[in-house]
Amino acid sequence: MAAHPLGAARDAAQFLQSRGFQARIVDDAEPSLPIVFVVTDAFSGTVLNFRKHVTQLPRPTPVP
Repeated sequence: MAAHPLGAARDAAQFLQSRGFQARIVDDAEPSLPIVFVVTDAFSGTVLNFRKHVTQLPRPTPVP
């Protein structure tokens, strides 16, 4: 969880890059949700994700 997902992702990516890893931010994977991913070679087969607390996420849209 992060109060400011994009800022937290930028900080994480910068930290990883300063340690010699590649890191890129993906902030448009799900445009309707405030979730930001950091794709990095520091972790095999996974990404870091930063999002607001579940109580601050938009309500789900009902499926017809």
